[in-house]
Amino acid sequence: MSRCYQVKNDNYCFYTDSSVLSWDEAKKFCERRNSTLPIITDKDVDNVFQQFIVSDSYNLIQNRSVWVGAHARPVNNSVRWHWIDGRPLGTDNTSVRVK
Repeated sequence: MSRCYQVKNDNYCFYTDSSVLSWDEAKKFCERRNSTLPIITDKDVDNVFQQFIVSDSYNLIQNRSVWVGAHARPVNNSVRWHWIDGRPLGTDNTSVRVK
């Protein structure tokens, strides 16, 4: 299923199907299509992403997970979450100490 939403003069398109992929496989799948895993840049984009997830009744009923374009990256003595475009995920609760 594919659906696009307009947010502040930009189009955000999301895609899902019944495939079960690892995060790396899903990232490569998107890259082969000149796209990325979803990067949630603000509340408006998050709202349309949530709409898309809820509208995908098959995967919702199957209780399937979705991947977003965030990953953990070591920074000094901690791990910080970043979007795949390099931006930090956020300022609250995004750092976990590594022992």
